Amino acid sequence: MYYVAQILIVVILFSIQTTWLKTFSIGGVVPDLALIWVVYCGVHCSRAMGIGSGIVTGMLQDSLSGGLLGVNTLSKSFIGFFFSALKDKFFVEGVIPIAFFLILSSLFDGLVFYFSMNTVLEGEVAPSFFYQSLPAYSIYNGVIGPVIFLVLNKINSWLKSKTGNPHMTRAN
Repeated sequence: MYYVAQILIVVILFSIQTTWLKTFSIGGVVPDLALIWVVYCGVHCSRAMGIGSGIVTGMLQDSLSGGLLGVNTLSKSFIGFFFSALKDKFFVEGVIPIAFFLILSSLFDGLVFYFSMNTVLEGEVAPSFFYQSLPAYSIYNGVIGPVIFLVLNKINSWLKSKTGNPHMTRAN
């Protein structure tokens, strides 16, 4: 039941991201719900689920985006690993720490895209990427992320009470 619910959450997040979220774009930039999900799993779930969510979510996002294959898998995997391995070293509770770490994760995600395009794929990224798109993307994720964390906390607390799942590492 617990894993089915987690898969359903991912499907809903991807559905929202690929359909309605474009109506809330600011300058063509939308938040990355997959990134927020990976950070959430890295912070609140077991190490295996945190890293696994990064790998699976990145592969799904690469498959569904129709863009560069492997870039999201690489960045989301590193982000899932980082938060899963170091979640006990950082205090990632409350609006400001969540927003801060989501902004940093978004910057990392964008830089992986930029360096992948410019080095391996020999593509060209618009110069406005660094001073317009990347900061807007990071701030947008930082603003939306704490709200999504709150919703996910409520859902996972409810799931934990119904299933008694040991994979949640912190009671929220």
